[in-house]
Amino acid sequence: MKPLQQNDSKDKKNLVIIGCGSQGRMLKNMIEQYDLGYRFLGFLDDQIEFPSKKGETFEAPLEYSEFLLQEEIYFVLAIGKVEDRFQIVRRLPAIPLERYATIIHPHAYVDQTAEIGAGTYISANAAIMHGVKVGHHTSVLTGSIIEYESQIGSFVNISPNATLCGNVNVNDVSFIGAGSSIIQGLTVGKRSLVGAGATVIHDIAPDSLAIGTPAVAKSRKKRTRFIQCL
Repeated sequence: MKPLQQNDSKDKKNLVIIGCGSQGRMLKNMIEQYDLGYRFLGFLDDQIEFPSKKGETFEAPLEYSEFLLQEEIYFVLAIGKVEDRFQIVRRLPAIPLERYATIIHPHAYVDQTAEIGAGTYISANAAIMHGVKVGHHTSVLTGSIIEYESQIGSFVNISPNATLCGNVNVNDVSFIGAGSSIIQGLTVGKRSLVGAGATVIHDIAPDSLAIGTPAVAKSRKKRTRFIQCL
């Protein structure tokens, strides 16, 4: 996976945001406020029943993506719940990986040696240090820090002000809560949730909920069928 750069602002690409909730509106504001090489076209969301125009933009149901693929349009997911993010990508197999946009806020720091996957966005004041690898469809939110040579999977949410202290491995479809800390060299297993403010000092097994300081992990008993296939 090669490092991805912001697009040349002289040749803006059309962008559709999947998810019209608070994260979708945040991304829309970022695209419109900063010159990131994309032009906002509209929202796709299951909550929208019929396509409609709003000035030069539109809103439409998720299924409308098949018509958009006939043109050179790029997509990004703005959905907070990582399980839903995973499910939606599975529902849209016609969208190739290269048509998912990588969005990096201009006030984020991303080291030139870091590798950022397709469909991932990095929010303001986040710091991604040397040798870090971030997978696809992952969100790294405001003020979070991912220190040296950590590896973050796909469909992961790193919440605001979370700190990963270096050589941390966060596996796919996991959620790292706001203000949490994970010390060096630890692994968070697939489909796990680290609670807000938790301090993780031991590895977290897959399908776990880790809360408290120091964090105590317990099994997440409920798993949806589509997540079990991971």
